[in-house]
Parts: sequence; structure tokens; C-alpha cells
Amino acid sequence: MKYLAALLFALSLPVSAQEFIASNGPLTDDDFYNTVACGARPGGECQGPYVRWVPPNGDAITVAFQPVPITFPAGLERALSQSLDRAIQQLNNVTGAIELRRTYKSGSADIAIYLQSIVAGDDITGIGVPELEGVEIGAAIVQVWWNGNLEITEAVIVFASDIPLDEADSIMLEELTQGLGLLTDIRNPFYDDRSIFSEDSNSVRKLGPQDRMAIARHYANAN
Repeated sequence: MKYLAALLFALSLPVSAQEFIASNGPLTDDDFYNTVACGARPGGECQGPYVRWVPPNGDAITVAFQPVPITFPAGLERALSQSLDRAIQQLNNVTGAIELRRTYKSGSADIAIYLQSIVAGDDITGIGVPELEGVEIGAAIVQVWWNGNLEITEAVIVFASDIPLDEADSIMLEELTQGLGLLTDIRNPFYDDRSIFSEDSNSVRKLGPQDRMAIARHYANAN
């Protein structure tokens, strides 16, 4: 049995409260972690479960682009491909307990990445994922499934075709990080230039100190 997580937008759009949590000023490590990992408001209760990948026998979590429409901008496709490699390297340097690995076998990847010839505000259609059919996209959307043990079993990331090239690294890193189970953004001006989880900014290209803390904490007991 699969459980559906929230759909997450890389840019600010009218979405449900579970998509981001608003706060002000610097958060404690506990509040930051609980915000991004279980949707808790600072000092509050979790609004969702903690979910994470638990690969059998320490296997790598595979990531692959799905076949790309010929109408998708070639320059953006190249930029996102390079961004994926950089994002995997950053995340592998942090988690310790799990490993991400890019594969070119699209059909068997744990995390499937779709590049679609649509722009922000369009509906997703025709990628073969029923839960995303007709869903409006921002810059990108993440969807995650998990089992009854709260172990992530698969994830899908969809990117629109109008992402600015200079935001490709930030958006890819954010979406891939959220695909690890850290599903909630932070709306807080303090984090606009400090965290990949910023709801209102796509300027951060490298994991911030609290980003790294949250990922490491989330996977401290993965194996």
C-alpha cells in the first residue's frame, strides 16, 4: 500500500498550508528540522509523519531523467542535467547513511525526474502519473510515496520549461532534497539567502548549515 505525500512547489503559489510554514527570524535547530521534516510550526506539533528512504542492504537510491520531450529547451535540459550531478554530490557529502546515484536506466529509478514542455501555471498532463494529472505546476513539483513503515518507496519530480538558467542549481537541489522526505518549505525572510528550503527564493545553490543539519539528522538512523 502506498501513501501519498504533499505536492510541493519550488516557487510561491497559492497552495495548502502544508506546503510551507511561515515564521520569522532564525529558528533553533529543533524548530528548523521539525518544520522541514514534519510540517511543525516553531514549538508546535508535527502536521505529518517523518518519512525517509531506508534502502535494503545499504543500496544506493537511484535517480534518473525520464525521456525528455523534443520541445523542451535544450539549454535548460543541459543545465538541469549538470545541476543534478552537483546536487547528488552535495547530498552524498551530508547524509552519510544513504547514497544517491544517478542512473540512465529511466524505468528502474527510485526517483524519476520529468522535464515537461509546460510553464508555471500550466497543468501537468501525459507523464503517466495519475496523482499528478491535471495538477498545476510552479517551477517544479515533488511527489513522494511511502509504505506503512513510513519508508519512502518512490518519488517523482517534474520541472517546467521556463525555469531561469541561473536558478537551475537551486531548484534541482531543493527538489531532490525534498525527495528525501524533507517535504515542507520555510516562508521566512531570514532564510531567503540561507536555506534551500526558502519558499520565496531560488537564490541558494548550496546547502546551508541548517539544511545540512536537517538532512543529517533525518538520516542519522537510516540503517
